[in-house]
Amino acid sequence: MLLLHACELPQHDRAWLLAHSDKVLNAESQTRYVNFLQRRAGLEPLAYITGVKEFFGLQLHIDKRVLDPRPETETLVEWALTCVADTSSPHIADLGTGSGAIALALKHTLPEAQVTAVDASADAIEVASANAKRLGLEIQTHVGSWCEPL
Repeated sequence: MLLLHACELPQHDRAWLLAHSDKVLNAESQTRYVNFLQRRAGLEPLAYITGVKEFFGLQLHIDKRVLDPRPETETLVEWALTCVADTSSPHIADLGTGSGAIALALKHTLPEAQVTAVDASADAIEVASANAKRLGLEIQTHVGSWCEPL
């Protein structure tokens, strides 16, 4: 992952690396790769280094303004989907949305749902809104404390 990112190749090009293992990195890619390895050795999350996190099949932008969505949070999305399975046009609120991972996964899976994402951090709402726009998903976003904006 880090080598792909250092070479500015898409994450799905892992096979390219294997097929071109004889290629030599240019100086710029080498410098980036060493920097990424040092950051990772310092236990910085991979998503903060690459700026990307796959969540529920969606490619999300992630930076230090939001938490890196954990894989087990996808279980919460699956549970939420079962909760609204018999609802034709559910209204869903994601409180403490951060990157918007949960809200966006639900909206992507349930396009008819009305999804509202709330976070106390304007920075987090900025990240969630940018992710929604980039993914072409329409959700409502609000800065506020828990249910206050609803």
